[in-house]
Amino acid sequence: MENAFTGLIQALSAQLQTKLEIKDNSRIHVNFDDIALLMEHLPDAEQVLLVAAVAEVPATGREGFYRALLQGQYVFAGTRGATLALDDNERFVCLQMAPSLRALTKENFPMLVENFLNMAEYWRKRCLGEAEPGEEQGSADAPAPESVPEAGMLRI
Repeated sequence: MENAFTGLIQALSAQLQTKLEIKDNSRIHVNFDDIALLMEHLPDAEQVLLVAAVAEVPATGREGFYRALLQGQYVFAGTRGATLALDDNERFVCLQMAPSLRALTKENFPMLVENFLNMAEYWRKRCLGEAEPGEEQGSADAPAPESVPEAGMLRI
């Protein structure tokens, strides 16, 4: 029986032209090049969880590394609404988001997944020192973050 999550995964499968299998009626693991993506239906919260491992935490230089992660979270400008997090043992960084199932459609879900994967790839490169801060904003193929406050914003 098809539910909203199943419909979204079917739309993504059609876009990718490959069959994606849902496990336990709620989760799917799929690899996109170097990025492993978990998508899980959270029925109680009516959300779809997206999680991608980004990079291992370096053995040295952690203060600057952590600072860069936190700065990327500032008004979500560097993550487009997703969240950077560390695993419980502080061994790796992941990017995660849990959009409302009500806001997702068969038309917008494949684009959301693509944008999420692009952001995970950016942070993978950034964590590995292959990308400079703000590089995604200057890239021709990456849209500017939507969450940056406008320069002329009035404070009340």
